[in-house]
Amino acid sequence: MKLLRICTLCVAVSLLWAATASAHKSVVGFVNPQRIISESKIGRIAQEDLARLGKEKDRRVRDALQKVDVLRNKLEKGNLSVSEEQVMEKSLRLAARDYEDLVKTSNMDIQGEERRLIQFVMRRADSILRSIASEMGFSMILTDPEIIGFVDESMDITDRVIRELNSMI
Repeated sequence: MKLLRICTLCVAVSLLWAATASAHKSVVGFVNPQRIISESKIGRIAQEDLARLGKEKDRRVRDALQKVDVLRNKLEKGNLSVSEEQVMEKSLRLAARDYEDLVKTSNMDIQGEERRLIQFVMRRADSILRSIASEMGFSMILTDPEIIGFVDESMDITDRVIRELNSMI
């Protein structure tokens, strides 16, 4: 019985020591993806592409809204026959629906493209992150600034990742 207690105590101490030793080996780094997108050359190029897409989508939306406004103005003048007014109202409803659909799909397209550009830039940064993690002994690198309360400067590798990404271009 006494031997069993001693063995159990030895196993517990060994497990505690192993857990403590492995906890000391875990080092976590941090990188801010938003800064990488906004401050690196490749991120700025991606943002310019996204801005061009946004301008084209905006132009299409403005054109669709202008069509709605033209139809609405014709109806408001009140100088149409009943049949012309009915046709114009139907055209206005269709144009308004097309406008709303265009706004919705344009927003979804831009959001999707933004996600793809962020993924593209972060995939380019992946090899740099792996290299830095290996060099600095990080067991993981966090990328979400929203869930982190504090990051020691020595663990934030964002500036280095930006420099190394810029040197690739």
